[in-house]
Amino acid sequence: MVKTLPPVDQQSEPTLPTTEDRTPNGSVPKPRKTAFQSARSYFSNEISLEHADIPIIACCLVSGLCDSSAYNAWSCFVSMQTGNTIFLALGASGQPASHPDGWLKSIVSIACFLLGCFTFANTRLISPKARGTLASSFLLQSMCIIIAASLVQSHVIPEPYGLVTEDTLDINLLELLPLGFLAFQSGGQIVTSRLLGFNEVPTTVLTSAYCDLASDPKILERDNVKRNRRVAAVLAILIGGISGGWISRSKAGMSVSLWIAAAIKFGIAVSWSLWKPKTAIQL
Repeated sequence: MVKTLPPVDQQSEPTLPTTEDRTPNGSVPKPRKTAFQSARSYFSNEISLEHADIPIIACCLVSGLCDSSAYNAWSCFVSMQTGNTIFLALGASGQPASHPDGWLKSIVSIACFLLGCFTFANTRLISPKARGTLASSFLLQSMCIIIAASLVQSHVIPEPYGLVTEDTLDINLLELLPLGFLAFQSGGQIVTSRLLGFNEVPTTVLTSAYCDLASDPKILERDNVKRNRRVAAVLAILIGGISGGWISRSKAGMSVSLWIAAAIKFGIAVSWSLWKPKTAIQL
């Protein structure tokens, strides 16, 4: 039996771009990206490291604000964990006498700081230098400070004036809540400084910065970027600490210091989302 072929006009033919589908130079245009694809591509771009040390130094200002406020109110640090380790060690002998239970605050701060470091360090499994990763990280850090500031401002957490409390021998367990949130976010900023390669700006401690400054053989040279970063970090923590102390003494109270710190972290998150991308020739 002879098979009959379908009419020519019914045969399937490959679809070729028409004249209308071509650009003026004759090439076939690429399919347009959706808004989601464009946003995903934008936020997945790695940032340029040029001037990226500025937001990291701003984190030092946040550390100064938070640590001075937390220590002034609760005799505990949220960033400088060396001091908390000493307080924890003193707790083994029931000291200091004015705060015999201070070891509990210290251990909570250390534990939350370690949890923060572990959490934010896992961004290396995706793209730690991408716009979206950095912006999300600092947005979360900002939210942690906002929660702590809200707890203090709403008087859920008693806000002592300086180091004067009604009973210094008692510890209010509610104080552990803002301490935990503040210590957790502090872990995020030091991890970011490491991931971006700014090891000379640890953001939470100055002992290594002082040592590196004093032992730098090029300390007096005009062009010394690392020295400049270390000096800027020292000044930022100092200014933040002074500001936090004066704010705590004022009628505004420590909650204002925390709100300022949260605003700085939020501003850094926005800046990361707008940061220029890494160029092909950048190492």
